[in-house]
Amino acid sequence: ARVKAREADAVLARGEVRGPLHGVPITIKDAIETAGLRTTGGYPPLADYIPAADATVVKRLKNAGAIIIGKTNLPVMSADYRADNPIFGRTNNPWDLERTPGGSTGGGAAALAAGLTALEIGSDIAASLRNPAHCCGVCALKPTEHRVPLTGHIPELPGMLRGVRHMNTIGPLARSVEDLTLALEVIAGPDGRDWEVPPAPLDKTPVKSLKELKLAWWDDFGGVPVSRDTRTAFGQLAAELNHHGCTVERKAPAEFDFTMAWETWGEILMAERAATAPERAQERITALNADVNSDIPIYRGMARGAHATMQQFTESLSKRDLLIGILEAFLHHWDALLCPVMVGPAIPHVPFGTPVDVDGEQVSYLFAATAHTCPFNLTGHPAVVVPLTRSTEGLPIGLQIVGRRWGEMALLSLAGQLTGITGPFQRPPGY
Repeated sequence: ARVKAREADAVLARGEVRGPLHGVPITIKDAIETAGLRTTGGYPPLADYIPAADATVVKRLKNAGAIIIGKTNLPVMSADYRADNPIFGRTNNPWDLERTPGGSTGGGAAALAAGLTALEIGSDIAASLRNPAHCCGVCALKPTEHRVPLTGHIPELPGMLRGVRHMNTIGPLARSVEDLTLALEVIAGPDGRDWEVPPAPLDKTPVKSLKELKLAWWDDFGGVPVSRDTRTAFGQLAAELNHHGCTVERKAPAEFDFTMAWETWGEILMAERAATAPERAQERITALNADVNSDIPIYRGMARGAHATMQQFTESLSKRDLLIGILEAFLHHWDALLCPVMVGPAIPHVPFGTPVDVDGEQVSYLFAATAHTCPFNLTGHPAVVVPLTRSTEGLPIGLQIVGRRWGEMALLSLAGQLTGITGPFQRPPGY
């Protein structure tokens, strides 16, 4: 990295610029392949795996002038919302070392908050960009599904047939919305290998004034509790937006069935994982004590999906189509939907599966982190997370902003305006 930095300085001294990220030090989630640099996925059998080629996004970042200074930590095969694995151990949250930075792109969010990197590229199939951004007080973008190529991304092991074809995305974490926008412009677009990525343009739309914005907000996803601090913050935000002239209403898509969304997400996730890695899919089901009769919709769907027939999988995709249409129709009338990222701030370091306490109410482990995020993986809608406030314990609480499919540029513009109200990134104490 230092050699490349000296080269970048020499090129700049000649009056040349290699790209929009010329000389910028960045990090890459350890689930995204980097040529000549270990890519482990946090999975012991890959502890010494050194890819021969870069993932598409990595190649594009290098071509834009970025300098990779390292890989960032994650849970085993990106399958948790902590950043802990047998190869590298545990990553801590810079706001409180006794808490997780979130996950699965937890190492990247912690590095950003602590000032170790300027930009991180991670991935998200349930919450894995947005959850750590929320936990560490940074910004994240989950792009529209298929906006960015997944070429070179693990959870599929190198050489394995590609099973995961829906809901997963690659996207950036940064300390500002402007940096998210720049990163998206670099990494988006077809690569001739991930054929599901269409040549959809990043349309730059006229910026609306605050008084022109119509914003819906909702903090009651199917009765899942959120912390008092979260509820208070959303009420205050709505009042502040109203003060600035926005049209603001507490409203959700009337026909959007969150229980169906959670179940369907679980069905599709596990059906595709089990297609190529049935043992690992079953291990996950067992670890969560999930079965088809579970009272947790996500777990019920996962258990069903792990043994789905082709007809059942097709039915799941049809339910997904229905929910996409409902949310897209809703967002035709609203510029964005504002909602929480998870039930509360970053959780302490606890064993996988430990229920999460929300002001005295116990919420199932995985559900606590993904109930407010995985519906938008299911529908493929883009979502931005920016810092909103801090809890009474001083921990970050994020704001999730959901926009129309393929409308990232308008969504990012809106998110940038909202940070004028919520405030910019704040460093953790001591950093």
